[in-house]
Amino acid sequence: MSITVYYLYTLNEQLDSSQMTDSYLHILISKYPNWNFVTDPDDQVKLYISCKCEFDDALTEMLEIVKNIGIFFDNKDYVIKLKKGNTLAIKVKHSKKPKKYNKMYTSGCFDIFHFGHLNILKRSKQMCDHLVVGVSTDELILKEKGRLPIIPFEERIKLVKAINYVDEVIPQTDKNKQRIVDEYNIDAISVGDDWKGRFPKTTCPVEYVAYTENVSSTILKETLHLQPQAT
Repeated sequence: MSITVYYLYTLNEQLDSSQMTDSYLHILISKYPNWNFVTDPDDQVKLYISCKCEFDDALTEMLEIVKNIGIFFDNKDYVIKLKKGNTLAIKVKHSKKPKKYNKMYTSGCFDIFHFGHLNILKRSKQMCDHLVVGVSTDELILKEKGRLPIIPFEERIKLVKAINYVDEVIPQTDKNKQRIVDEYNIDAISVGDDWKGRFPKTTCPVEYVAYTENVSSTILKETLHLQPQAT
């Protein structure tokens, strides 16, 4: 039995489930017209795919579909279950394994957003159900660093809100972490591991996320200043 797998992405791209786009789903629906695809039928199920076992290649197609969706859901956040019988079904369920924390807080300037920022947000979300992100206001950055950010606050906060890992975004008007912990019922705080030994104490545990080497907004800004200006 030969199985054809129509990958739109390669396995080594380390994809997240959020990257299974509507376009990709439409391609699968077109390729497998005998199957019914339902997204988010309830809180526990991310994707439900089924068909009546009334054609010869039903089982073969089932295995093909599993391989195609597996590149998105083959991780600890999801479980793929198969059902055989008169009706074949593929169910992608959210893993029941609880996250370490309910509500976590992280913060930053997010001026010139880069991969290091994204990595901290992703790693933080992996540890909690609800990630709250504080974005420093222009006034706070001016007070702390003696200059205004390159990207205005309104644009920086919109950018952070657009990240899938982020559940809630708030202005960071000061560095009083305990106030945030109390006001938003925070269970833990996450920061880059470059803060080890110097992060202010609160009533919450602190999770140190490995900092992405050779990537920082400061380095990027200095590089931009070194570039010759267009004439």
